[in-house]
Amino acid sequence: MKPAKPMAKAGRYAPNLLVTHLFAPHSSLTSFFLTFLPTYRRYLDTYIYVIFTNLLPKPHRQIKLSAMATSQKEPFELYVREVETLVQRLINDPNSHSKRSSIKAILDGQPAARLRDAIPLAARRDGGTFFTGSRLARRLVNQGLGEISSDTLIADIGCGAGDLLLASARKLPLAADLPETLRLWSSRLMGFDIRPEFVRAAKARLTLLAIDRGHRFWKKNVTAASDCFNMVRQHDFLSCPDAIADASHIVINPPYTQMMAPANCAWANSGVSAAAVFTDACVSHASPGTQVAAILPDVLRSGSNYEKWRNHIESQSQDLRITTFGQFDKWTDIHVFLLTLSKSKTPNSHKTHWWKSIKHPKDGKVCDYFDVHVGAVVPHRHAHKGPSTAYLRAKPLPRWTMVKRITERRRFDGTLFQPPFVAVRRTSRPGDKRAVATIILGKRQVAVENHLIVLLSKNNKLSECKNLLGVLKSRKTDQWLNNRIRCRHLTVRSLNELPWWSFNK
Repeated sequence: MKPAKPMAKAGRYAPNLLVTHLFAPHSSLTSFFLTFLPTYRRYLDTYIYVIFTNLLPKPHRQIKLSAMATSQKEPFELYVREVETLVQRLINDPNSHSKRSSIKAILDGQPAARLRDAIPLAARRDGGTFFTGSRLARRLVNQGLGEISSDTLIADIGCGAGDLLLASARKLPLAADLPETLRLWSSRLMGFDIRPEFVRAAKARLTLLAIDRGHRFWKKNVTAASDCFNMVRQHDFLSCPDAIADASHIVINPPYTQMMAPANCAWANSGVSAAAVFTDACVSHASPGTQVAAILPDVLRSGSNYEKWRNHIESQSQDLRITTFGQFDKWTDIHVFLLTLSKSKTPNSHKTHWWKSIKHPKDGKVCDYFDVHVGAVVPHRHAHKGPSTAYLRAKPLPRWTMVKRITERRRFDGTLFQPPFVAVRRTSRPGDKRAVATIILGKRQVAVENHLIVLLSKNNKLSECKNLLGVLKSRKTDQWLNNRIRCRHLTVRSLNELPWWSFNK
C-alpha cells in the first residue's frame, strides 16, 4: 500500500523549520535551502544533522540530535491533533460524512508516513522510532496471541502509535454499542511509550478502529478518546518492568538502537541491541504462562554475539518458535524475525533451533577445509605505521576471479595473510549473491581490510580455493545463508558452518 499523501500541516515543512533554525544568522543560506529543499527534501533530511552541523560556525555545532528531534516533533504533534479532532467529530456526530478512505489511511500506515515526513531518518534511528506496518503487525498478532478469553490482557511495552495494539484489538469482540466496546477494550489493552504524542495517537486510533468496525450509531454519550484506554499511558518500561506482571499476552516491536547492557545483565556487559534488552526484560518479568510475541532484528537470531542472549531466553521459555520475515518495510533496510514463546514456570533446558542447519553434511563443512578470519585492518582506526605492504580492500576487488597482483599498498604492523586465499565480502543482503568471493594469489603477505573475510586453505592448495569458489557460487549457498543469517554482515561462524556441497567434490 502506498503511503497516504501528507496533510499540509502535518510535516511538509519540517525540514524548512530545521534549516531556518540552523542557518538563522545566514540569510543567504536560509533562502537557498528553503528554495531547494521542497523538491529534494527526501534526499537531504537524513544528512542535515550529520553534515550541515559540521559546516556551521562553532556556536551552532553544539546542536544535538535530541534537539533536532524536539524541534521537529511539532509536525507530528499537529497530525495527532488532526486525528483526535476527527475522532471527536465522529463521536459528537455519528452521522458525520467523514470519508471512509481517510479513516482507513489513519488505521493503516498514515502515522508512519507522517513520522517519516516530520523527523529525519538519522533522528529516528537514534531514537529507535519505526512504526510497525499493518501486514507485519497482523502476522505477529495472528501467530502470537492464540486464543482470546474473557480475562485476556494484551500489553505492548513500546506501543508507538499503537499499530500492534490495533492488530490485537481486531481480535477482540465488539459489545452492544460504542461506549461498551471502548470500556471492554480499555480493560483488555495495555500500552507504554515514553513519547506522550505517540500515546495520544494510539488512543485515538483505537477509538477510531472501534467506530470503523461497525459502531457508527449509538445512543449513550461517549467520552473523549483521551479519556479511554487508561492503561495505554506514558511510561518508561525499562525503569519499571513489573508493570506487565498482570498481562496474559505481550506484543513488542522494541527499538533496535545500541545501548549499554544493564548492570545486572546475565548475557552481556557492553554495548548491545536495545531490542535484546527489552525482550529480556519482557520475558524475565512476565508471569508464568504469559504469551510473548516480538518483532526483532535478525542479528539477535543469527549473530554470534547474541548466543548467550538466545540461551538466556530459551532457559525461561517453552513452545519457543522462530519465523523469519524479511525486510521490516520498504523504507527500513533491516531484516527481522518473529519470536513467539510462553513464559515457563521452571527453568527450561530444551534447546531451540534458531535456524535450519544440516547437522552432518555428507562432505563436511567449510571449516573442515579452511580457516576463516576477518580482515585485520580497520581503516579509520589503525594508523599507517609499520612496513609497507600490499593492501586488499573490498570495494575495488573484482568478483569471482583470481587476482595475481595487488597495486594498492599501505603501512600496517598487524596480522597479514599469505596467499593463496579466498577473500569474501562481508557485506551482503538476502536477495543478492550472498558470499561474493575472489581468489588472491602471490608470494608476499597481504594486509586485508575488515570488510573482507579471509579463508585460508588448510592444505595451502590453489585447487582447494577453486573448489571453494564453486561452493560459494552455488545457489544452495545463497539459500542456506538466507536462512542462516539475514543481517547485512556475514560472520566467521556462518561461513564456518556452510556445508561443502557434494557436487563440488
